[in-house]
Amino acid sequence: MDVERLTDRLNAPVQGTAADGLKLALALLWEHRDECPEAVPVLVCHDEVVIERDADKAEEAQEWLVQAMKDGMDAGVNVTEPHIPIEVEASVSNSWGG
Repeated sequence: MDVERLTDRLNAPVQGTAADGLKLALALLWEHRDECPEAVPVLVCHDEVVIERDADKAEEAQEWLVQAMKDGMDAGVNVTEPHIPIEVEASVSNSWGG
């Protein structure tokens, strides 16, 4: 008897969708790089993106990243009704560690 594991049925689709959304977000950052030309994505790990930007314009880069993440996830998740709200957390810090 071939029984699907719980992780195959639940976790894998969620992780796969999140990975697809992240890739779409990175593509959007590239496509819209003229909106925040001095911001440079320097690290992607799991579901996190680290962007470097001068401190005086950090909030602008944060908004740019959040919008790309929302749009990337929205494109992957909301292909049918009902609409699922996408939430993104982002913070500005002086170090990669938060």
